[in-house]
Amino acid sequence: MKTARLVWALFGLILLDLAAGSSLYAQSVTKKTIEAGNSKVQVNVMGVSAEIVSVKPYIKAKDGKKGNLWLDVVVKNTGAEPQAYSVFGQGKTMSGGWIGGSLKAPETGKLDPGKETVARLNTRYKADAVPKEIRVDVLPPE
Repeated sequence: MKTARLVWALFGLILLDLAAGSSLYAQSVTKKTIEAGNSKVQVNVMGVSAEIVSVKPYIKAKDGKKGNLWLDVVVKNTGAEPQAYSVFGQGKTMSGGWIGGSLKAPETGKLDPGKETVARLNTRYKADAVPKEIRVDVLPPE
């Protein structure tokens, strides 16, 4: 009987620890919406000290054909130490799906505290116009 109580007590502590860890992670998520032309950009910064200063979406196309969605994302390091980031961007399709791409910012090394860098993100989203809804996520580098 004492063994069963000990097992349940340990199980309870593990669950409590997992719940506390997930709430800590949830607290480190910053969300905001940026207006960029006719598009609404939902920005999520998760698990890093950073701020998205601006997002500029545009389509690069040749001779009136459909082109890829590009996102120029300005990332600012708001932390006390140099950091690198993974930037992930997506455009919402007419059918309701999301198509995107990702890259590391800055491309080499780390961004010093208080400095900004521009992440030029090429997505797999193909169209002749910028989508109305865009998502940008900034995460720790892989």
